Amino acid sequence: MSLPLKHVLEVLVRSKSAESGPPLGTVLGNLGVNAIKFCKDFNDFSQDLPSYFKLRVTISIFEDRSFSFSVKGPTTGYIISLLRFDRTIKKSGHNFLEHCISLPSVIQLSLFKFPHLALKRSLPIIMGSVVSAGLNILI
Repeated sequence: MSLPLKHVLEVLVRSKSAESGPPLGTVLGNLGVNAIKFCKDFNDFSQDLPSYFKLRVTISIFEDRSFSFSVKGPTTGYIISLLRFDRTIKKSGHNFLEHCISLPSVIQLSLFKFPHLALKRSLPIIMGSVVSAGLNILI
C-alpha cells in the first residue's frame, strides 16, 4: 500500500551540492521534510556526476513526511553549452570567432545521453543538436 502524496516539488540542484540551508532547506523544512537527510541522499546519489551539472529533481512528499525523489539528467543543450569553446581563425586578413566543440566531446556526450543505444544510432542525434547550436565539430 502506498502512502498518500501530500506535495510534489520540482527544483534544480547542482550535483553533489545540495545543502540543508536556505533556500532548499527552508522549503523542505516548511513542508515537514528532513532537509539534512534529503541533502545527504541526493549528494550520495549524484556523487559520480560532475559538480557543475544542474539536475532537475522531483521530490514527492508523503503524508507521513517521508519523501522520495527522482532526477532528470541535464539537457543535451546544457551539456553542449558547457563543452563549447571559441577559437579565432584568420580568413582574408580578418579575424573571425568560431564556436566549436571537439569530436571526442561529441562522442562522450552521445555515450552519456544514450547509454543503451549503439554509437552509430546516438551520434547523429547529438550531432544534429550540435549543428542546430551553430557549432563546428573539430577533429
